[in-house]
Amino acid sequence: MSHPQTAPHTGMPSGLPGTGHPAVGPVRRPGLVVAMLAVTVLSALSGAVGALLVYVGGKDLADENVRNAVDSDPAAVGLPAGTTAADVKQLTGTAWDGIVTDWESTMSARATIALVLAVAVALFALFARTGAIWARVLLSVFAVLAAVFPHMLVLRDAAPTGLYATSLGAIVLGLLAVVLCWLPPVGRYGKALRGS
Repeated sequence: MSHPQTAPHTGMPSGLPGTGHPAVGPVRRPGLVVAMLAVTVLSALSGAVGALLVYVGGKDLADENVRNAVDSDPAAVGLPAGTTAADVKQLTGTAWDGIVTDWESTMSARATIALVLAVAVALFALFARTGAIWARVLLSVFAVLAAVFPHMLVLRDAAPTGLYATSLGAIVLGLLAVVLCWLPPVGRYGKALRGS
């Protein structure tokens, strides 16, 4: 007759009453972590869509942006008060084209930076979903960088409506994501996952 060989049982299994150890189960992701992820991804998408608008809009979008800037505040671009974009364009057609081409280059450079920052924000959001402090720090840094540059510059430059809206969305959602990632439930969730 054979007897099953098992190790002798000593003590009580963890998680049972009287052991002094809580039952170990899966750690539930708090709603704030899900909200942080959603808001961060929306912020990154908003920044990326704004960059794509610049790439697709090209010279026409740059022309509209320059016209908006001149019409809204000619003194800010070094022109006499009351000057309109039509006045400048009519008097100096080739100079206008040069200004628009230069501005298109500036907008493209900013769009590239916005796209890189949007990818970084989305990437660090994925790492921050575990509540890791290093990921939340990097998410905060890149979200604030994206808000300050280039999106604040877009808002300042009398951008066309679509570009203005995507930049505003990237700023507001990015800053909201920073706030959400530092709320106590997110930190507690990270600690629970690490088991400390």
